[in-house]
Amino acid sequence: MEVTLTTPALLFPAIAILMLGWVNRYLGTANVIRTFKKDYDTGYARTEIVSQLNVLKKRIELSRYMMTFGVIALILACMSMFLIFANLQQAGKITFGLSILGMIVSMFLSLYETSLSNKALILEIDDVIDKEMK
Repeated sequence: MEVTLTTPALLFPAIAILMLGWVNRYLGTANVIRTFKKDYDTGYARTEIVSQLNVLKKRIELSRYMMTFGVIALILACMSMFLIFANLQQAGKITFGLSILGMIVSMFLSLYETSLSNKALILEIDDVIDKEMK
């Protein structure tokens, strides 16, 4: 298979959009954590607060890994383009493949982070239901 200079360049828009999504998710999670902290400092009692915070802590860690693998994918795509430009086709192909692998890892981490987000929302819903049933 022939990999031209433009092939790795196709990853740039995809990686940029993914990174934007990852950063937005990170900021959303950070805002939820700050709200929990503010509520906690003012004496607002939440049920399942430790479970919620554990999920949020894990989501923040996953966001860091998602962004790390996204950046690695972007760097490898750039390296691939440089290697192809330098007429090092085999090294360029390998680097391009690693770039795609970095994107895939980042997306799987995102999928897991989404499932944790759903778990946190279910805890919130259960809290409301429990209070309404009393």
